[in-house]
Amino acid sequence: MKACAWLAALLLSSWPRSSWPSAQVSTEPAESTGEVRLPARLDLRYRVELAGEHVGWARFALACRASRCDALWESALRAPEEAGGEILTRRIEIEADPHGSARRVQVRAVAGGRERRVEGGAGAIPASFAEVLLARAAEGERRCIAIRDEESGRQGRACARRSGAWLEGDVLGEPIRFRCAAGGGPSQVLVPEQGARFLADPGASLPPRAPRLFGTTVPPARAERPCGASRDGAPPPAPPEVPRAFPDGASCRERTSRYLEIAARAGLRGRHAVGVAFDGRALVWHEWAELLVRGRWIPVDPSFEQAPAEGPRFTVARFEDGDAAGRADAGRKVLACWSGAPAAP
Repeated sequence: MKACAWLAALLLSSWPRSSWPSAQVSTEPAESTGEVRLPARLDLRYRVELAGEHVGWARFALACRASRCDALWESALRAPEEAGGEILTRRIEIEADPHGSARRVQVRAVAGGRERRVEGGAGAIPASFAEVLLARAAEGERRCIAIRDEESGRQGRACARRSGAWLEGDVLGEPIRFRCAAGGGPSQVLVPEQGARFLADPGASLPPRAPRLFGTTVPPARAERPCGASRDGAPPPAPPEVPRAFPDGASCRERTSRYLEIAARAGLRGRHAVGVAFDGRALVWHEWAELLVRGRWIPVDPSFEQAPAEGPRFTVARFEDGDAAGRADAGRKVLACWSGAPAAP
C-alpha cells in the first residue's frame, strides 16, 4: 500500500507521461538478493487518522495470477468542518507483473470540487507496492527498491530495515514505520512527519462528523512554514479601545466569534484569522481575531487571552462576518493545506 504520499496524492497538477524506468532492487550490505514478488492475494481495509483524528478509510486489494497482478488502492477522507467538511476520494488501478513492475496505471482523485485523472504505462514499481515488497526483508536486513509515485511521477527509492514485526525506513524520502509480515500486507503504517496513521480495520468507514481541526498539532514536516505561509510579523501594540473582555466558548472558533460581537458593539471593525499558532507546547491549528483600530489591523487571541496576539503564528486565511465569498475562500485554503491539494483560484 502507498502511505507516505496519501495526502500529497490529492495534488491536482499534471505530470509528464514519459515512460517509467524499469524496476530495480538495490543490493546494499545486509540486504537479501532473493527474488522480489508480490503476494498472491490481499484485501485490506484501513482506518485513517491524522493528528489523532479519525478522518476516513483506505483499502488496498491485490490479486496475482501466473504472469499478471491487478491492484486497487482507494480511499475516502472527510475534510474538517473548517475546510468545508467535504469528502475527498482517490482511486488507483494498477496492472503489473508479479515482481511489481507497472504495465498500466489509472488514477482518479477528487478534491476541492475538482477531478483529476492520470494514466501511465509500463515502468517502475508503483509506490503503492512499496510496503508489501519491502516486507520481504529478513531480520536486520535493509531492503531498497526503485519506485515512482503514480500521480506526481516523482522517482526515487523506498527502503526499510526489519526489526521484529516492524520495519522502518523511508519512501521517496518520507520517513515511515510499518508492521507487516513477509508475504502479507501492513497491519499498521505510521507516517510521523505527516502525523498520519493507517490501522487495519475491516469495518473502517468515514467519520460521522467532520474531524476536529482547531487545536490539533501541526505535523513536524509542516511546522517551519505551515501551508507555505510566512511567519506573521510582530504585532503593533493594542490601543486602549481594544476590548480586553475575553468570552468563554467551546472552541477557539466560538470564542473568536463572540469576541468579534463584543468588538462590533464597541464600534470596531473585525475579522476572523485562521492559521497556525503556538499554544505554549506546540504549533496548532487555530483561529483568532483581528481588529481595525486607528488604521491598523491588531491581532487579538480571545482563546489565549492575548491583546495583541503573541507569536509565533502563521495566518493562512482571513474573512469578515457576512462575507460568504471570503469564508468560502478561507475554507478552500484550509482544505488545500490540510489535504495537500492546491486551492482553486
